[in-house]
Amino acid sequence: MGEDLLQKLSEIKASEIMIKNPLSITPDEKISATELLMLRKKIGGLPVVKNQKNNQLIGIITQRDIRLARFAMSLESPNTTVKDLMTSEPFVVKKDDTLKNILEIMFEKNIQRLPVVNNENQLIGLIVQGEILKKLFDYMKT
Repeated sequence: MGEDLLQKLSEIKASEIMIKNPLSITPDEKISATELLMLRKKIGGLPVVKNQKNNQLIGIITQRDIRLARFAMSLESPNTTVKDLMTSEPFVVKKDDTLKNILEIMFEKNIQRLPVVNNENQLIGLIVQGEILKKLFDYMKT
């Protein structure tokens, strides 16, 4: 019985646990505004898209990126932008990737969020650890 449930859980698709149409940011946005947005929305990171019209994923920026950069350089400059600190070409998954594959990437690469893209590399979702835990908890309650 337990093995059946584990098998079922491992086959959950990204589309079932992703945040659909996640908040995103463009590379020319100021770091100060980006950090404020993350704090207000209580989120740890944002996918970076080329522009809001076509949603082409080009990177990801996290609060951790910003904190670490504070030690390495002066972020007080009003000219510091997202593209200065973002991780280019982040790890991504597709909507049909399984939870097993997603967790493998997250643990292996030590990351907490994974953008979900379509075949044209357009952002369609975001997977965060909290949503995975919520899904697992839902299974436990039933």
